Amino acid sequence: MTRPDRQRAEQSGRIAEYVALIYLRLKGYRLLAHRYRSPAGEIDLVMRRGGVTAFIEVKSRTSIDSAVGSVTAH
Repeated sequence: MTRPDRQRAEQSGRIAEYVALIYLRLKGYRLLAHRYRSPAGEIDLVMRRGGVTAFIEVKSRTSIDSAVGSVTAH
């Protein structure tokens, strides 16, 4: 991927994270961490509502079919 394409993908991902954050905040979730890094990798959002802590990986795709195909058990 060329650098401008990578920058566009990065920007698109950040926008998707922001949209997910706003949506979840409106649903009553509280942000605990954003782009949390650990030795195992990175989690985009860590949020909590009541007794539920959610670890959220945000995926941004151009179509629903592409989005569904990008989510696997792995």
